[in-house]
Order: sequence, then C-alpha cells, then structure tokens
Amino acid sequence: MFEIFKQWRLLFRMVERDLRSKYVGSLIGVFWTIINPLLLLLVFTFIFAIVFRARFGIGNGVSGSALYILAGLIPWLGFQEGVARSASCLLENRSLVSRVKFPIEVLPPVPVLSAFFGQMVGFVVLLFWAGASGRLDFPAVLFLPAWMVLQLAFALGLGYLFSAAAVWGRDLLQIIPVLLLVWMYATPIFYPATLVPENFQVVVQLNPLAALVNGYRSMILEGKMPGMNQTLFLFGAALITLVAGFGIFSKLKKFIADRI
Repeated sequence: MFEIFKQWRLLFRMVERDLRSKYVGSLIGVFWTIINPLLLLLVFTFIFAIVFRARFGIGNGVSGSALYILAGLIPWLGFQEGVARSASCLLENRSLVSRVKFPIEVLPPVPVLSAFFGQMVGFVVLLFWAGASGRLDFPAVLFLPAWMVLQLAFALGLGYLFSAAAVWGRDLLQIIPVLLLVWMYATPIFYPATLVPENFQVVVQLNPLAALVNGYRSMILEGKMPGMNQTLFLFGAALITLVAGFGIFSKLKKFIADRI
C-alpha cells in the first residue's frame, strides 16, 4: 500500500492523462460530468416524483425530491464508474503490466480517482443548488471530506479485488455491470429507505452504499452529522474491503504479467 504513496507523482500524471483522454475531442469536455447526472436526474425525477407522485426528502415538492435524488445519484455515479473501469485496468494496460519495474499497484486507483474528480464537479452543482434552496448547513458539510475518504477506500478495495480477479476470469467484466445495476436499485437512491418492506430492510442495513448515500444526504440536505452506528459501519466496510482487496491483489501480483 505504501508503494502508492511513493509513486504519487506517477499516479497524479496517470489520472491527469485519463481525464484528458476521457474528454478529448469533446466540445464541452468536463461539463459532461455535470450534464450526465442532470439528465439522469430529469428521468428519475419524472418517473418517481411526477408519474408515481412520490414525495421524499425535505419538503413535499418536486424540487425537494430532485435534490434528494441528486444527493444520492452523484456519489453513486462516481463510485460505479470507478469500480467498473478499475476492473479492466490491468487488461487494458498490458504493455505497462509486462514491464518488470512498473508498479502495477498504481493502475487500479487511476479510474477510481478519475471518476471521483467527476463526482466533485457534480457536487459543486449540488452544493450550489442546496445553498440556493436554503438547505445547506455548513457545520455538517465540513465533515464531507472524511466521508469522501471512506468512499474512496471502499471503491479502491473493490477496484484492487476486481482488477486482479478479472485477469483470471474475464467473464467478470461482463458480470460487474449487471451487479452494479442490481446494487444501484438495492440502494435507496431513487426512493427513501422507509419505503422498503420490513422483510427486506436487512438488505438496506447491510448495504455500505446505503450508509454512504444517507450520510451525504444528512450532511448536505439536513445539516446533520451521520449517526455513529452508520459511520462505524461504513468505516468498517471500507477498511475491510481495502485491506482484503489490496491483500489479494498483492498475493496475485507476481502472477499477473504471465497470466495476461
């Protein structure tokens, strides 16, 4: 793990290159990181808040429902993109993996951090909207960086795990998008957790992303710190995932070049 900190300059350059390549040739460039979640927000707000007339979040209007959805959608998109792309990062960089002296530990964090940058751009819009609506409480918002660190740790752990596993099982690259889609709908992003039937509440309670999303909503929209149980659960899930994912990656590292 310490190898990543030693190679921070290399990691920074690779993340920068990844961001540049992502928007090369695009007319509006980085603004797609704002447009994509807003387009999804329009679709899901129309379906849940207008068609099904669901009301959740602060207030009973469509605007309150849209803010509620956006506060969960933005971190989910950052998490989803980072994990999905990190799974194939070793296979997509065969030339680098085959180099004896290249630190391949740097590769999985690149898509995770690149996606996280896009999330930060979306958060600017979210915070501005919440502030303009009078729903932003700065004392609670100051805790956001700590919550983001937990999100990054959880995503990095899965990134290391999936990237190594995909070298041995290429079918995993087809399975992960499906799993992430199921995970998205199992997370209270487009609906409040209170609407989940009691028999299925355990799914929400054991879902680290539910704790992550609800924590963001508490800090940004309600001006409240996440509960202690919620924080400890997410911290434990992030720590275990990161240690286990990086541990498995480290054990398989010396075989990866030959396997690719």
